[in-house]
Amino acid sequence: MTAPQLPISHIVPVVAHAVAVFGDEHKASHWLSTPLALLENRAPSDLLNSTEGIQRVEEILTRIEHNIFS
Repeated sequence: MTAPQLPISHIVPVVAHAVAVFGDEHKASHWLSTPLALLENRAPSDLLNSTEGIQRVEEILTRIEHNIFS
């Protein structure tokens, strides 16, 4: 059984947000694919298969964007 997949239209805005935050596609791609302690050592891209995961990644990107570290 495979996990449900969200339409690409749900994922594209997250990737675009990452590019905007990090300044280019390479840096955004690296961040999206790097496991983070904040996400229990999962990569942000691992969370993009659910609405809740997308919301969590968006929250983290917004915090980075606004220099909110706590």
